Amino acid sequence: MSSLVSLITLVLAMIAFRFMPHPENVAPIGAFALLGGLYLNRRLALAVPVLALVLSDVLLNTHMGYAAFHAPRLLDYAVFIAIGMAALAIRHRGWKVQLGGAAAVPFFFYAVSNFGVWLTGLGLSGQPYAKSIAGLGECYVAGLPFLRGSLLGDWGFMALFAGVMALAAAASRDERVAVTVRN
Repeated sequence: MSSLVSLITLVLAMIAFRFMPHPENVAPIGAFALLGGLYLNRRLALAVPVLALVLSDVLLNTHMGYAAFHAPRLLDYAVFIAIGMAALAIRHRGWKVQLGGAAAVPFFFYAVSNFGVWLTGLGLSGQPYAKSIAGLGECYVAGLPFLRGSLLGDWGFMALFAGVMALAAAASRDERVAVTVRN
């Protein structure tokens, strides 16, 4: 299977996942943003995860009768671009650094997205949080259930995607060895 077909398949799978019942915030996008930065070329590493998220947002929102796009999501898109950029920066730094990056992804998303909710007042309750340290703390506490989902989703999908990529690399090596032996 070509790389382009694999990439398109992964994007379609990510979009399809958003339509399936799943626990809150358990999703593949954080994993895809990190692993895209580690394994894809620079342009694709930043564009493809966000493109998958934007497409799935538009499809899901219109399917559910909401506006196709919500401006507050821009912060989420920026976070995933930042994750991809960080992954590009650590792509040649070894597995320990990359594992640390993987561990940080859900916490980074939690910290930035909840700060954005606090700053804009666009939380699920519709009521803005007080613009104080106490209000910020309240916002972060309210976001803890979403952090749990992000931890499960990001780490689970990172393990799954990394395993699939390792199997694909091993299969590719085996194929090259078989061709070399036959020649």
